[in-house]
Formats: sequence, C-alpha cells, structure tokens
Amino acid sequence: MADDPKPFDAASLLAEIADKSGRSVEEVRGVLTRHGVAYKPSIAVPKHLCIRSLAFTGEKKGEKASGPISFAWDDLGPGLMAMLSDRNFRGKSTLLGMMRWCLTGRREDNIPSEMAEWFDAVRMKFTLDEQAYEIDISDAVTPAGTLWRVEGEKRFEQAPFGSHEGFEAVMSDFFMGQLGLQTTVVHVEQKGQGIDQSHHWPWLSGAMVIEPSPKHLFGSAQHLRVRMMQMYLGVPWADATNDVLSAKNRIATETRQVTAEVERTRARRKARLAELDAELSSLRSQLAKLPREEDQRQALRRANREVAAAEARLRAGERALAVVGEDFDAAKEAHAEARRDLQDFRDGRAARRVFRSLDPLSCPRCDEVFDEERKQETRERHVCVVCGTDEVPEGNPAAQEAALKDAVAATAAEMQAQKVRHEAAQAAISQAKADRERFEADCRRLETALAKPSGAAALEMEILRKEARKEELEGEEVPAPEPLDDSAVLEIAEKVTKQAFKPLQEELLKEVSELARDYAVRFGVESLEGVELRGNCSMALKKGGGTAFFGTQTDGERARLKIATTIAIITVAERRGLGRHPGLLMIDSPGANEMVGQDYASLVAGLAELVDEIGHIQVFVAAVNNDTIRGHVSGNKVRYASGDDFLW
Repeated sequence: MADDPKPFDAASLLAEIADKSGRSVEEVRGVLTRHGVAYKPSIAVPKHLCIRSLAFTGEKKGEKASGPISFAWDDLGPGLMAMLSDRNFRGKSTLLGMMRWCLTGRREDNIPSEMAEWFDAVRMKFTLDEQAYEIDISDAVTPAGTLWRVEGEKRFEQAPFGSHEGFEAVMSDFFMGQLGLQTTVVHVEQKGQGIDQSHHWPWLSGAMVIEPSPKHLFGSAQHLRVRMMQMYLGVPWADATNDVLSAKNRIATETRQVTAEVERTRARRKARLAELDAELSSLRSQLAKLPREEDQRQALRRANREVAAAEARLRAGERALAVVGEDFDAAKEAHAEARRDLQDFRDGRAARRVFRSLDPLSCPRCDEVFDEERKQETRERHVCVVCGTDEVPEGNPAAQEAALKDAVAATAAEMQAQKVRHEAAQAAISQAKADRERFEADCRRLETALAKPSGAAALEMEILRKEARKEELEGEEVPAPEPLDDSAVLEIAEKVTKQAFKPLQEELLKEVSELARDYAVRFGVESLEGVELRGNCSMALKKGGGTAFFGTQTDGERARLKIATTIAIITVAERRGLGRHPGLLMIDSPGANEMVGQDYASLVAGLAELVDEIGHIQVFVAAVNNDTIRGHVSGNKVRYASGDDFLW
C-alpha cells in the first residue's frame, strides 16, 4: 500500500478541488451539482448471486423436432454446472440465453427470433446471499410477469411487468440497487447533437459472460470497459470520475455546438449583408431611372415656353403667309397676262395672215360686188377693199414675239419664286403647329406625371430601411463563446479524484494480475510468466522472455485469460469486501475456439478446483460432451443430450 494514502472522504476531495481551483468549497459543490456529479461513497459489499432453478414450457414449431416443451432444472447451487450434448445446436446456448433473459429482462441473440413464440411461460428462482427471489414470466411472448421475493412458502410481489421494456426496467432497477451499481452516463455527440447515453444492468451483466472467442478482456463490449472493471473491482470514486468525464464531454459538446451556431449565424449574417447590398444596388438603380420631380417641373416649364414660342411662330407664319400669298397671286396674274399677250400676238398674226389672204368679191354687209378696178386701186393705195381703212405695216413680228416670250418667262420665274416663298410659309406654319401640338402633349404628360404619387418616395424610403437594417446587422457581430468557467473546476476534479483512487486501484490491479497469472497457468497457459492488468483494462503478458498483449493471443488463450481475470477480480473483491461482481459466470462453448484437448482439460479441471476453493461462485458451462468435463461435473449439476436428442 502507499505510504501516505490520500483521504477518501468526500469532504477532503471537495476541499482539495476547491484549493487547487481557487474556489470555495460551496462554489465547487455548486459546479459539481450543476453538472450532475455526485461525490458519495461507492464502496459496496459483494452479494452472491446463485441460480436455483430454471423451468419453461411451450411448443416447438417447424418440420424438425416439433412438439411440446417442458423443461425443468431444479436444486441448483454454487459450483460448476454443465450443459452438454453430443452434437451442436442441441439447445445449450439457448439455456444460457434463457438464464440471461430472466436476469436482465433483455432477450439476447442466444434466443433466436424464430423461437420467440415457442415459449409460453418461464420461471427462474435465484438467491442473492440468503434471500430468495423468483422470476415468473406468465406470458413469454408479451412478455408479462412478476418479480417475487420469496420468504419460505410465501411470495411477495417486488415488481410486475407487461412488456419487453418493462421487464428490462424491473430487472435493471432490482440488480442495480441490490449490487450497489450506478448507471453510467456517457455524453456523446451524434450528428451534431449531444446525447446522454445510459449504461445500466443489461450492459453491466456482460461481466458474467465468457464468449467462445472473446475480443475484450472484461465484459462483452469494448465501450466503457474501464468503467465496468473499476465498478466490479470496487474502486472508490470511479462513479464520480465517470460523472466528471461526462460533464466535461457535455460542456465540450455544448461549446462546439454554440461555436458552430455562432459560425452559422455569422455565415447567415454575411449572406444577408450580401443580399442587402444587392437589393440596395437594385433599388438605387431603379431610383436612378425614375424622373425627379424638380426635373419634371423644369421640363414642364421648358415645354410651356416651347408651346408659347411655337404659337408665336405660328402667328408670325400666318401673317407672313398672307403677304406672300398676295405676292404669289400677283405673280400668277402677271404670268397669266404675259401668256395671254403672247397668245393674242400669235392669234393676231395668224388672223391677219388669213384675212390678208382673202380676196372678197362683195361687201359682206350690202353684197356690193367689187370689180377688178377697185381691187387694183385698193392694192395700190394699201387700203382695205371692204372698209377702205389704211393697212398698217406689220413691223418685225419675230422681235415682237421674242419680247412677249421673254415676258412670259420672266413672269413664270417670278411666279415660281413666289410659290417657293408661299410653300415655305405654309411649311413654317405646319412646323409651328406640329411643334405646338408636341410641346402641348409634353405638357399634358408632365402634368399627369406630376399629379400622380411619385414612386421615387417609396424607393427612397425602402433604401433608408434597408440601409438601417444593414447597419444593424453590421453591429451584430457575435463573439466566439468563451469556454465555461466550470470546465476548469471539472478538469481539476478529474485529476484530484483519479489521484485519490489511483493508489488503491494500483494495489487492486496488482493483486488481480498475480491471481490472474496463477489461474491462467492452472487453466493451461503454461508459458505465461507474468501478467500486468493495467488501468485502461489492457493486459500485458510476459511469455518466453518477451512481452505480448491480450489481443494478440489465440482464441483459446484469450478465453482462458478472460476467465482467469474475471475470477481473479471476483476473488480480490471478495477478499477486500469492495467489489460488486455477483459471482455468477456463464461460459459458452469454450472448446469451440480450436482449443486442444489438453488445454481444454486443464481449463475444466482448473475451473472445478477454483469453484470448490472459492465456494460461492456458480459457473455454467455450455459445451460438447467429453470425458474431461463429465469427470468433474455429475449428478444434478449436469444436463446432457445424448446423440440427436435436444436438451429441451
């Protein structure tokens, strides 16, 4: 033992945690309570579990070996019990499964699902120390039944059950309380969520089972094997240490979750800010496309001025058109007159030529006949034979006609010029009218637009609102969460508690290691020179001058080492009055792992001797029939199926 063992009372541990964490004892107690850590004595006096009888009824179904079931195995007690058959699959593992089902309330794989409806009723009697109990399953399918406490011929109801969950809860509550075991709560993280997983009696009962090819040194599951070993060894404060570890994991998970949520919040905030920037850009773009009211008013004033200017141009054009019209009319009249003069000249010349070519015979008025003398006289005198008027000389007709043509051309040019002026005046009037109409339309449009509510005001208000939201988001920077201050206290609590039980645990492990080595050698592991069972539930082996480990051994060696270690733990706990292992072992098919005959014989012989030496241990072995085991187990301690028979 350590020279200066640490005190194991809760007050001393709390005081040391407080001193090292710089807190008061009350503050430390508050932290521990807040996280569900209970510092209470965990030493329990071992109780001895012994199955006294097993019975069940039902009906086998199927093509082979169908028929009624009626099995009873009475008057059982401490020692080595055997379930043997000449062939495999004769019901040995199922018997172990029925015992485990009654003890844990959980139907394991040893009772296949296809057999679930074969059984009608199951009854198993057992004792814890001297107190008798009975599991009475009246309906094995539901299942429904009662856990009884037996006092002589009387039975007192402990707890009824009516479902698989209810059965498991009844047996778990019963054995956890009777054996002084504590539910082990482990905090794990699954899919980003923190979950508290409870491990109670069905898990702890794995310490009573030895598989054919065990993978773990103690218990039937890798998970939390150290906690199970400490609990069954009776290491003090192991429960408190587990609570501290769970609390630390819970805080770590919560911190990770909060940190992740902060990062998600930051990402959402960043994305929202980007959205706001895009929305603001769009709104500002829309606002830029909308006309401003002041711009519209200026445009209306310009349009009104343009209307007035167009109106002035129209009036001026109309006045100019009147003047130009008169000039155009005068030009047209002059041109027409010049053309008439030319035509008259041409017509006169033609008429004169016609009349001068005439030779009248008589007067057209009085019918006087002109004689030749008169005609000659008038010709000589150059007078008209009819009227006697002197003939006027014709002059230069060509020059006269040319002058008349020039006059026509001059008047035509003047008329064309006046026409151009007239058309220009009309075009100016038309343009002025068009301009007036266009600017009047602009005025009406602008007046209508100004009369309507402006969309710009709504856009400006939305821009202000989004700018305010952006500013608010920019000010919402979430700081990363600080680790909870409780973590420091829990960290110190873990170290202090482990240091408190470490000396005793080392003593217990050393004692178990020595016994496990002796037992393993008796079980046929002859080359084993030394065993070191470590605090992490691993085992180092000294063999042939070297070091090996439990996991590297053959299936047969692992089975014998596990049996030896489990019995050593039971023995040490019994010696010190510390442990909680109930002293019941179920060994399934130890010869199924290619163990040679000599080693198998050593295991059976060693088991028989140890059971007799320890006294209170009860061991059930399910195996193929052989002379070795029949030499050590006989009478009511063995159930045997010969040939093709079944055990039940």
